[in-house]
Amino acid sequence: MYANNAIGRMILLRTTICVLVMGLISAAAAEEETDVLKITVGQPTLMSKLRYQNTAAVAVSRTGAVAAFYPKPGEGAKYYRISNDGGRTWGEELDFPPAYVGPMTVGRRGGGVLAMLDTSPVEGGPPDQLTCTRIIFSDDFLTFEEGISAVSIPNVVKHNKWGTRWPGFGIGKIVQLDNGDLLGTMHGNLRGDDNWYRTMVLRSTDEGENWEFHASIAFSLDDPHPQLVGSYCGYCEPSLALLSNGQLLCIMRTQGAQYAGEYRPLYQCWSDDLGETWTEPVLSQPFLMNIAPTLAVLDNGVVVCRYGRPGFHVAFSLDHGHTWQDRIRFSDLPEPVITGQFDLVKVGANSMVAIGSDHAGVKAWPIEVERVKVAQSHVVLAGQVLDADGNPIADATVERSPNRYYLDAWLEHATDMDPWKATPMTVDSPVLGYRSIRTENGHPTVQTDAQGRFRFEQVKIGEYVLTVEADGFAPQSRNVKAAPKSGAEQFDLQPGRMVQGRVVDDTGQPVPGACIVLNLWHTHTDGDGNFDWSLEGPSPEKVQIRAYKRYDGRYKEFKGKTLFAELETQPIIIPRTK
Repeated sequence: MYANNAIGRMILLRTTICVLVMGLISAAAAEEETDVLKITVGQPTLMSKLRYQNTAAVAVSRTGAVAAFYPKPGEGAKYYRISNDGGRTWGEELDFPPAYVGPMTVGRRGGGVLAMLDTSPVEGGPPDQLTCTRIIFSDDFLTFEEGISAVSIPNVVKHNKWGTRWPGFGIGKIVQLDNGDLLGTMHGNLRGDDNWYRTMVLRSTDEGENWEFHASIAFSLDDPHPQLVGSYCGYCEPSLALLSNGQLLCIMRTQGAQYAGEYRPLYQCWSDDLGETWTEPVLSQPFLMNIAPTLAVLDNGVVVCRYGRPGFHVAFSLDHGHTWQDRIRFSDLPEPVITGQFDLVKVGANSMVAIGSDHAGVKAWPIEVERVKVAQSHVVLAGQVLDADGNPIADATVERSPNRYYLDAWLEHATDMDPWKATPMTVDSPVLGYRSIRTENGHPTVQTDAQGRFRFEQVKIGEYVLTVEADGFAPQSRNVKAAPKSGAEQFDLQPGRMVQGRVVDDTGQPVPGACIVLNLWHTHTDGDGNFDWSLEGPSPEKVQIRAYKRYDGRYKEFKGKTLFAELETQPIIIPRTK
């Protein structure tokens, strides 16, 4: 009897251990699963040969009909085409006499597609009352009617710094709540704002006939990150989206000037109470640069953000907009060839249509996004480093650093200036700026073997920047994706060298976010005033330098020439103003 009980206890113990082990294995397997995106960009449709434009827009009705509005050379935004298959094919070109629709639209559940435009004050009316032009299309977009909506914003005033305008509906889409109420965003000024833009949300309970101020989303008289490059203008060009977790997300521009090299990243806020209160604005991660974002939320929970300048891009988020990934680069053309003020709209459960310009003109792209689980969370990231003749480079250093998207380095034109006659034109497209490998950053590094091969083990699935440095060669940096079945990365280095320098003021303090031009190569300083230059070819004897932080009144501009040998040994000094 005792033996039988002992045997029974042993069997029970072994069974329990097996169950625990299997549970641990199952838990580990579950932890290994990772969500990845399968993104399919369909064949685009050319709408117009006009490249330099900012008036293209797309809208969708409750029935799934999609309209693409666009300008043509010398004729303005007075045309549109209709698609009934999610943007894969489009009907004949139609005239649109009002000449502009704008991106602020919504396919109403009760029928019709509402588009809201700019506002104006009520002549002789109360000071907080504005009117706004609205357009309502039929669900098939074949007919439309114009009307006027009332807009109430207490203490509203006209903005007079970056143009002269009243708050208006402009960027992003209108959000329709479960009860049918509409939320739309504006940017402008209330009394006391001192011409720094304020982002606000308005609410309509009658399908857009009347709008009431609901809340301020973001406002600050002071630049929240003065160490960044560029001119702070407040929070403007907001886009709103209702997330799958019930939160609202708003993403905004803070960039004032249009000049190349002075761009700022987009900022974001969240609301847990349908827009009544908002979190403090934070920088997009990684930085999305720099204007006119449009948000969409797919049925699978993926958040989509279209944005531009420089270029025209779409990025995705799996965590309700806190981080962005899988960027699609439709164009990297700089201003003024491309403005980046384009549009995007969800047209199906997990599909959308983006409209904008590339080198050929205005195009509409259908995009499908599938959210897929893979049974792993880490992969190998490997590749090879070669010279210009295809020979392996041994003992090169390869660094894996966090992802960054923004295109912040380029060659300036020697003579041609931008339309504002303020900065030189950009030659070709901007690129991802090179940042030298610094041990203090603590990013993982490996050395190439005799065959020039490198390998990072157990890399978490995601996006990174690989930087390669080797003696006698110009360094390279590149955005890469660590994913299942991703191929090897090959770097082909050109003869040259890296240059490291620093910018300080005349008290010896670093100057972050300064523009540095070295023999027409434009780059920027980091938070410690450091800059890096990947120099191809032989080193010049002297270097022409221009260093400035245009919108910071504490600094003057530096112009001068120095011996190349002194560029790394002596800091560039930007004098402080008195």
